[in-house]
Amino acid sequence: MRHIVLIGFMGSGKTQTGKRLAEELGLKFVDVDKKITNEMKMSVNDIFSRFGEVFFRALETRAIKELRTLEETAVISVGGGLPVQEQNHKYLKELGTIVYLKGSVETLKKRLEGDRTRPLLKGADLEGKIRKMLKAREPIYKKLADVTVVTADQPITELIQEIWKKCQEFENQCLLESNSHI
Repeated sequence: MRHIVLIGFMGSGKTQTGKRLAEELGLKFVDVDKKITNEMKMSVNDIFSRFGEVFFRALETRAIKELRTLEETAVISVGGGLPVQEQNHKYLKELGTIVYLKGSVETLKKRLEGDRTRPLLKGADLEGKIRKMLKAREPIYKKLADVTVVTADQPITELIQEIWKKCQEFENQCLLESNSHI
């Protein structure tokens, strides 16, 4: 089994869902943002403030390149901006099955209101920022995704079951396609 890689916009539930999915499947959980903040001994906000977004994006790329050598199967959650960097596409694909956790603007806004830890959402007009960023990012998320799961107000247990079912279907399809070329 390959890694399960969760992508999606900020607030789509990648970390919370990833932790629970890993727990349910008995797998390791890796949060790329947490990996970076642990290595830098700084918050994402502090890294952005001190070194800028370009530096942070380089740290993300380095982190997912390193994760390709992870031997035990894991559920990996990546930051919302990581897939936007084109150089990361091949690394994401090499890691495993990519699951796009898709949230509506309304759901994302509700989850992100009051969150001061996201440097790209600072300032007024949260909904406008979400709409603008989502318009740019969603085509990339869709292009990269092997599986798409809509996150809303469904219980997390149902969400996890849906992700697992769709990942199994995708992997079985890949297996069938690779066997048909033999």
